[in-house]
Amino acid sequence: MHQVVGFVREYNAYFSMGLLALSLVMLICTAVLFGRTSRLAKRRNAALVGASAEDLADAISDHSRLICDLQKRLNDLSSGQNMLEEAISKCLQKTSVVRFNAFEDVGGEQSFALSLLDNTNSGVVISSLYGRQDSRMYVKNIVNGEGERALSEEEQRAIGGRPRKTTVA
Repeated sequence: MHQVVGFVREYNAYFSMGLLALSLVMLICTAVLFGRTSRLAKRRNAALVGASAEDLADAISDHSRLICDLQKRLNDLSSGQNMLEEAISKCLQKTSVVRFNAFEDVGGEQSFALSLLDNTNSGVVISSLYGRQDSRMYVKNIVNGEGERALSEEEQRAIGGRPRKTTVA
């Protein structure tokens, strides 16, 4: 504790000069802010003093009209945004590719199932089966995640569903 008191006494002049400089900066900031508020008050008073009741009523009417115009534009933007959200929900949003070997004698996973779906899991799944002698392509419609025709295990994986387990009776 004695060391701290000794340090402060030794450098007392520097502390005083620092506080004086800080006080000057604060005084300048106060003067600048006072000047700005005075100018704002003068502008406000000049607008109000020279204005008659009709001028003030006209100004309020103009501002009211501007607010109504802004409200109309805001409503237009909101309805436009709703239309865009609806349109986007119908756009292609989910894609997936599942590669597989369709036949035992052909390797390299040349066959694939490609799903192209919107936000409601509706769209198409395109399957290509590659064989040594020929290749075939199939396109199946998907509505709400369900195929209009029976889907293979790979096609179900491509649309993000799980293959259904079927039991043989």
